[in-house]
Amino acid sequence: MSEEPTGSTVTRRAGRPREGYEARRQEIVDIAARLFAERGYHATSLDELSAATGLQRGGLYHYIGSKERLLFMIHERFIEPLLAEAHAIEDRGDPPDATLENLAGALMRDIAEYRDQVTVFLHEWRTIHPKDRERAQAVMQARREFEAVIDRTLRRGVAQGVFEIPESRLATLGFLGMINYSYQWYRRDAAWSADDVAQAFCSFFLDGIRVR
Repeated sequence: MSEEPTGSTVTRRAGRPREGYEARRQEIVDIAARLFAERGYHATSLDELSAATGLQRGGLYHYIGSKERLLFMIHERFIEPLLAEAHAIEDRGDPPDATLENLAGALMRDIAEYRDQVTVFLHEWRTIHPKDRERAQAVMQARREFEAVIDRTLRRGVAQGVFEIPESRLATLGFLGMINYSYQWYRRDAAWSADDVAQAFCSFFLDGIRVR
């Protein structure tokens, strides 16, 4: 019987606590997002966060560092999976209209899954900016990165003679604004699924930019 390499057992054992730490930290971020979405960032105290998470202040700081840092963590929680899916969709090289439909679905599902996080970010993003310039720049870069995927898709459609768009930047903002606003009213128990909403909105949008 072959011997297991010495480092493998150590790696697995060391990985388990780290995985548990990350899972607990994500849980804390989600709890904080729910509280901030319901009560507002400034109106939620550290004592309320401690009570909701079951952690004393020391334990809370161990996971989040500071209340301000929570805002960045909340943003990362929903933007990272969205960017990963957006790049995967773009890389497939589907026709521009199909790509746009899939991007609409990815964005709408992300809003449905992380509605609290999206709500907090859109309400509190002005609080983020002056606190930590480096992290604030990372937040804005992530936003621009997703917008760039939409913009490239629209420009590709124009180049291929599929779309007619006088101003792609305005079209990008219109596309995002139409779907992003759904955080205000969408509920998981609504009559429409996230994919239903994405398909309907994208149809409205595409009917306005397709070459006739």
